[in-house]
Amino acid sequence: MNAPRLSIEPLGIAKRDGEGWRTTWRVTNPEPESVRIVAAVAPHSQFRGETSLDREVRGKASTQFSLVVRTRGATGSEIENAFVILLIGQGEDRWRLLARLRVSLEEGARPRPRVETVTVQRVGFSGEL
Repeated sequence: MNAPRLSIEPLGIAKRDGEGWRTTWRVTNPEPESVRIVAAVAPHSQFRGETSLDREVRGKASTQFSLVVRTRGATGSEIENAFVILLIGQGEDRWRLLARLRVSLEEGARPRPRVETVTVQRVGFSGEL
């Protein structure tokens, strides 16, 4: 089975949520087959968060999800090489969507992520989970 061709983009402005920031994301699936998003993680030390999901993205459709992240950095700075990683199920296959980000920290260190590149890799392609 071919890798899913999905796109991801941040939506709106991050809102304070406890110690972190609630970011909202849209995932679009241009293919006819549905996929399922089962998790989202932002592993960067300055842009970190994770959530379990169970979201179907039907063919030729999109879905949205929220991810609360904690940021470290000063207002006006940028975080380079941050990622949002989605774990995707497509039939019996598992994939990782890696969205490489540049995150500007606005007033109050509010994150404004921008997607720079998106790649998709089969889970286990390198012998690891």
